[in-house]
Amino acid sequence: MSNAFRTSDGQVIWLSDQSEVPARKFVGREQELQLCRAAFGVDSEYRLDQTLQPLHFRLEGAPGVGKNEIVYEMARQLAKSENLPFYSVQGHEEMTPEDLCLLVVPDPAQQGLSLQLRASPLATALYEGGCFFFDEINRVPARALSPLASVLDDRRTLYSATTGITMKPRDDTARRRFRFCCALNPGLGKAGLGVLPDYIEERTLPSIQIQHLEFRVLREIIAQLVNSDERLLQGFDEWYDKRSKREISARQAMALATWVMRTIAADESPLAAYVRSEANVMRPEIRA
Repeated sequence: MSNAFRTSDGQVIWLSDQSEVPARKFVGREQELQLCRAAFGVDSEYRLDQTLQPLHFRLEGAPGVGKNEIVYEMARQLAKSENLPFYSVQGHEEMTPEDLCLLVVPDPAQQGLSLQLRASPLATALYEGGCFFFDEINRVPARALSPLASVLDDRRTLYSATTGITMKPRDDTARRRFRFCCALNPGLGKAGLGVLPDYIEERTLPSIQIQHLEFRVLREIIAQLVNSDERLLQGFDEWYDKRSKREISARQAMALATWVMRTIAADESPLAAYVRSEANVMRPEIRA
């Protein structure tokens, strides 16, 4: 039972698999990474200082500015230096408290009505002493976030009301290694709830604001992750200048550059291709 454990009363709980972290190069955001390391109690080599109490930080910013990528880079580096497992969930409006605790699910190894207990990614990260990322946490109803209260304070416990089982770190090492962070878009409005309950907001500090990237970093991202052709990059320079240097996200810049690269005609200038492709990629509110 390498992926499960047995409680003191004989209950078998199966653990979640680790979340996949994209294997891609990370560009920029040195200051933001430094702030995240400071919150987690991590040095410049991404080694955990287990004598420090970690802070459960949150990243706030508009969609596409790179909040998830910052967390993924932290996860990649912590996996290399500390072999720290990474788990994550995507917040949504239908989430329940048990989605964060223990789930009663059909046992795939048995026939009929046989059931098993499966730990959520959060419960697994807490038990193993891993890094947990809660994306779009403010989309979740306040009632569903209530189990976090005891996870994010000194108790480090997670109670399942359905099963009556309390999850906690398996040992002191796991307790010291556990890390939590979350991300949210404060401007959700009608698309989501948008506001965290006070007891969650107070437990997820510091709040690190993620702004739009500078143009030079956007250009470097396109060069390293999309295409380094100087003609394409020059077209992006001209398009960005022509559009009065509007703020765009890294996601938008990469999508636009990829679309231009795939659709540009041999006799068309890169600038014309960017202008022609813009309406198919950019959100209406930032079109020229």
